[in-house]
Amino acid sequence: MGPRGWLGALLAASVLTCVPTSREGAVEPVADAPQPRASVIVPAPRVAMPAPRPKAPPKARPETPEPMVLAAVAEPEPPEPMLPVRAPSFEMTFVGDVIFGRYRETGYDPIPKGDHPVFEEVAELLRSDLLVGNLETPLVRELPTGSPIVSSYRFGADEALAEHLRRGGFGAVSLANNHAYDMRAAGIEQTPQILQELGVQALGAARAEGDPVRVETVEREGWRVGFVAITTRSNISSLPGVAAIPRVELADFEHGVAARVEDARASHDLVVVLVHWGEEYADAPSYLQRNAAHALVEAGADLVVGHHPHVLQGIERYGHGLIAYSMGNFLFENVKEVPRQTGVLRTRFDASGCLEAVVFHPAFVKSVPTKHPAPAVGFMGGKVKERVRALGQRFGTQWRDEGESLALEGTHCPAGRGPRTALAAP
Repeated sequence: MGPRGWLGALLAASVLTCVPTSREGAVEPVADAPQPRASVIVPAPRVAMPAPRPKAPPKARPETPEPMVLAAVAEPEPPEPMLPVRAPSFEMTFVGDVIFGRYRETGYDPIPKGDHPVFEEVAELLRSDLLVGNLETPLVRELPTGSPIVSSYRFGADEALAEHLRRGGFGAVSLANNHAYDMRAAGIEQTPQILQELGVQALGAARAEGDPVRVETVEREGWRVGFVAITTRSNISSLPGVAAIPRVELADFEHGVAARVEDARASHDLVVVLVHWGEEYADAPSYLQRNAAHALVEAGADLVVGHHPHVLQGIERYGHGLIAYSMGNFLFENVKEVPRQTGVLRTRFDASGCLEAVVFHPAFVKSVPTKHPAPAVGFMGGKVKERVRALGQRFGTQWRDEGESLALEGTHCPAGRGPRTALAAP
């Protein structure tokens, strides 16, 4: 509030004085004046005199203004922040491993070669409220000519290649995987920075202080989604003086990771665990993996999405949640028959947070003109569908054809959904 204006005004008084006159305005003679005896005085003719001018009123002396008094006015309470209107439903799409290049004996081999829009052919399959993948390529601003580590598989990319994530519509990517240290300290520090500049949220980035296993929030369409991104593997256990990645032993999932999931439930509409685990090129998860995934759902996770095996594994409906044990490769250099088979997992939640629809869009990694994912239709689409159906049967998962895609049967919300506390729809 601005200060009040000055109060008070200048007071003036005027006094008007005049001499009494006759009706005509002449001066009257004075009565009974004494006369001399020896002579006769002849009175002079009367002369009209002008009326005296009124005197100007005296100038009032200005009063000293009263000092300004600022009234104690209470500051208004700040308005309540406007909460975004929550959409009546929410869709998320998930893909597997994404790399933008690797070091070979002959030098660096980028993906893609040239400026080919690698996600353009699958743009319709990816489109949703939130697209999430596993970025297995550390990013640096200046890519070295040679790899800074000694390993058979050495991944890395610069910010120009990472621009494909923005073009592809990615909203978030997990950094918690076994290749996180491939560009050493530079990659650990610069990958989250570059992603932020691209408008892509980094999940599971290394942390110098505190527990690297934590809940991270992504907000879209008025929905709050809590993510826990972790890995059970790392090509390098740690680097001196370099932040630690969120690595967790499988045996610690039931208590350590499940506790984070339970914490996230009260303040999020949905909770998703992204986990880098399992054996490479295995068709199925291990017994321990299944137990760990079930424990996460029982703790309140709506989705558990896995990667690392480089092939598709089965999808399981468990309680109120869904578990995709491995999404395989999505943008990768391996185009052999099974590793090239991939897809996009689409999930839709209703206003209450119920998983009301699950669709799998088959895709495959093409090799020309450069490595990139494409929709799998016809013969290739049939092969991907066949694999997804067969691997899901061991979990009792039933799929039905929906055009070129597969739709999950039985996505009704079961009773007794566990310790879920989803926010109510507006």
